[in-house]
Amino acid sequence: MAISEHRGAELEEAYGLTDGVEGSLDQFQYVSAGDADVSMRGAVVAGTRTGRMQRRPQHIVFWIGDGSATITPESAAAMTVVPGRPMFLSSSVLYDFTADTRKVSMLHLSNRLLRQHLGNRGIYVPGPVVFDEQPADLDALRRLREELRRSTPDLVDESIEGAARTMLNARVADSIIDTFRVRVPSSDTLTPVARAVDLMHREACSPLALRDLVAASGLSARGLQGAFARVHGMTPLQYLRNVRLNGVRRDLQDEAATSVADIARRWQFHHLGRFARTYADRFGEPPSQTLRRRQH
Repeated sequence: MAISEHRGAELEEAYGLTDGVEGSLDQFQYVSAGDADVSMRGAVVAGTRTGRMQRRPQHIVFWIGDGSATITPESAAAMTVVPGRPMFLSSSVLYDFTADTRKVSMLHLSNRLLRQHLGNRGIYVPGPVVFDEQPADLDALRRLREELRRSTPDLVDESIEGAARTMLNARVADSIIDTFRVRVPSSDTLTPVARAVDLMHREACSPLALRDLVAASGLSARGLQGAFARVHGMTPLQYLRNVRLNGVRRDLQDEAATSVADIARRWQFHHLGRFARTYADRFGEPPSQTLRRRQH
């Protein structure tokens, strides 16, 4: 657990406050605990302040314990922050804010973790991951509050690590995704590479070929190959193979899964021996082991 009484450069980077904060700060104390994927933070700040949060390394869910605050996303109207009601700040979005509150609690989540758990649900977001700032409904908010009450003591317990920490982080990430709606951009706004990737995620179970990806992107075959190398460091078909492997793994982990061969063929892997070797190279275990573990 880290405790600070000074808002230094590290905290300014974490919250995108490189432009500074206007107003008086008569008291400041900050506590943090957790790991790189999920961490709990708390601040006690006496004084009124205003400022702009630039883009930040992590997503932040926060709630105030008292007083009042507003946040204004770029190109959107101001939102009033109600004490005790969590709000989501997406890492890639700029926010103007005003705050006259003494206690602020924050849950930091890595982009990697949220993308992973969105992917587990079959949700692919081209470009930056952005969530609605406010909860989807009151039932989701109630479940989130229950999860946070349950998880917070363990999140700040440094003795919880390894598989137990991974399971804890997964539970918290899922509760956040259940509570705040992710925004999936229209295909009209996507880059050529993102259009091809979007097609892969929507149609990975179909017998897609390179010509289909080229048509979706609007580039030439050579142009798409070069763009994929720059953006993803691999070819389009290598990326498609990984999307399909991830799909196989999700299906093998489903309680209803019964056959490796049927699932592999569904995801367009028709040479089962080659598929098993490729799967093991990517996930460190044969597909049959993934299935057996889920069944037990």
